[in-house]
Amino acid sequence: MTSTEQHRRKYDALAERYEEIYFYVADLGRELVSRAAPPPGTRLLDVGAGRGAVARVGLARGCTVTAVDASAGMVARLAADHRDMLVLQQDAGALRFPDGSFDLVTAGFLVQVLAEPEMALAEFHRVLVPDGMVALSLERQVVGRLGWLHDLNREYFGGGSGAPLSPDRLDELLVAAGFDEPERTMVKVPRHLPDPAALWDWLALQGVPEALDDLPSPHAVTFRERFFRGAEDMHRNGGITLEFAATLHTTTRP
Repeated sequence: MTSTEQHRRKYDALAERYEEIYFYVADLGRELVSRAAPPPGTRLLDVGAGRGAVARVGLARGCTVTAVDASAGMVARLAADHRDMLVLQQDAGALRFPDGSFDLVTAGFLVQVLAEPEMALAEFHRVLVPDGMVALSLERQVVGRLGWLHDLNREYFGGGSGAPLSPDRLDELLVAAGFDEPERTMVKVPRHLPDPAALWDWLALQGVPEALDDLPSPHAVTFRERFFRGAEDMHRNGGITLEFAATLHTTTRP
């Protein structure tokens, strides 16, 4: 299965609970649109729209919103929830719109999951009018005090391959695609959890119990024991906080 197909299936499966798991996307969707500051009537294309964290903010500002996503599950839910926007299933690297169709292209937490982000950025440039803006958010990996949990997950489930897309690299790719030098800012969105059980419940939303079912029974038991020991220790020593951060990148097409 290709990386693109893996991501599509992942988001199909998460469509019902996406913003419950990734609680920060709504806050950062508001931040992203605020930085772009589109006036009413702006023709906004939101790529990788998911459940609409960015697109619905654009609607609230009076934009004419078109939202696309590669996941059929995301598209179905978003179209059902927001009949006042055009929602289509499309790939970011092969947008089916004429040149110069939009004033603003947004993409929240999309570019880091693309195998070839250059193709998507070229498409963003193509569908924008001259002086049109692109606004992107890029997730930053923040381990912090949850390092023990990252290590535990890697030990039992393995880790991803390849280095994550960096903010500097994204800016380089934007310039290479023909955009002006980007502006960027860092945003942090922490969430405090009251106890170890709440951290387990958050992991459960992501399918960790199901993943444990695929492990030999002794390994699954050991994982739970080590998880709760680590979570209790974190809870006693400063509390349990999920730490997330993103960089917001805005630039224009000359």
